[in-house]
Amino acid sequence: MLQGDINTMSTIVETIRKVARSEIRRVRTMELGVVTSIFPHASQNDKDNYECNVKLKNKDLELRKVPIATQGVGLSYVPSVGDLVLVGFVEGDINHPIMLGRLYNDKDRPPVSKDEEVVFLPPYSKKSDRRRLHVELPGGMILTLKDDSLTVEAGKTRLKIEVDGDVTVESEAHVKLQAKGDMTISASNIKIKSDQSFEIKAGSTADIKANATMNIKGSVINLN
Repeated sequence: MLQGDINTMSTIVETIRKVARSEIRRVRTMELGVVTSIFPHASQNDKDNYECNVKLKNKDLELRKVPIATQGVGLSYVPSVGDLVLVGFVEGDINHPIMLGRLYNDKDRPPVSKDEEVVFLPPYSKKSDRRRLHVELPGGMILTLKDDSLTVEAGKTRLKIEVDGDVTVESEAHVKLQAKGDMTISASNIKIKSDQSFEIKAGSTADIKANATMNIKGSVINLN
């Protein structure tokens, strides 16, 4: 092979190497970024599909409408603006990013937890409309936990506990309270109303007492 041919071949090889190095530098694997905007599926009428904008860390580049990876279909937990996240790229293409997950850092520390403990302490702001944990099963069981209330729904039966102390139980079927031991009901005032019949039974003795006036009214009163 002539010297000129050798030089030409060396030049071609070096050019190929430069192209390869350039392509390798262009291939993206994973990047750290900070969430700048979020686009959750907030209502049935919106066109958002669980995405967010991410500004790559230490780079003047913002990725728009990045799909958010989920741990399971049916689960929704969008990041907050300012969260540190890990972004991956399909086949190394920067035009096809995916937000893979969130990362703790020196500013945003994890909640205190020990080995084998599961702790959920979301860093929500004081906007109560964001603090909601909602679980809905196909059989009609629904659990909704908000900042000011806990609601459990089982078909047409509903239990609501509010932080101010109010408790509401609603049912279109039967409600049964049963205990093998003692049962005590105590309140400042108690009202019991029946749209039809009302019955009280005691297996042995029964006492009805009033420290003040006692009124008993009825069209017919039978005392045996």
